Amino acid sequence: MIFVSSSNFNTNGGRVPGGGLGCLLLAIFGFAAVYFVLKGLYIILYWLSPVLLVLAAIINWRVFPQTVKNWLKGLQTNPVVALIYLGFSVLLFPFFSLYMLLKAVGLKQLERMGAQAFGQQGSNSPEQEEFAEFEEIETIPKTDLKPKQPVTPPELPEKETPPAKSQEPPKPQNPYDQIFDQ
Repeated sequence: MIFVSSSNFNTNGGRVPGGGLGCLLLAIFGFAAVYFVLKGLYIILYWLSPVLLVLAAIINWRVFPQTVKNWLKGLQTNPVVALIYLGFSVLLFPFFSLYMLLKAVGLKQLERMGAQAFGQQGSNSPEQEEFAEFEEIETIPKTDLKPKQPVTPPELPEKETPPAKSQEPPKPQNPYDQIFDQ
């Protein structure tokens, strides 16, 4: 049996120092850092959540009924998922209030972009628009559209009957037949 030691090679080969234990410690420290960052963000948003909700209501109050309507629709179609969403929105209320503010800002921006896309600039109010000239077309009631005489369909030409098939149709000549006949 031949034993090859890896100590002959002094390169790490892209490995993490410490091997598997180093990866485990790095993952633990990473999760701890993420936990403390999210905990601090939760505390900050907890104190700001009433302000965020009021700002969301000022920017676009329609997000609140829309969110409730979406939740009720979800309750009808998939009640388990809707209840889980409700539980998360209660437990993570500060993040939910931030979500409502971002949704209100996003919908307001979407309305602005839609108004610009359809040519309704802020300076052009409906009162200032000029009306385009038009020509009034005479309308005819449906009862007058009925014809006075019954319309007969046009006569179609009669089809010629094909001749009786008493003979076998001639076979087309194949140029390759001459090669094999020789």
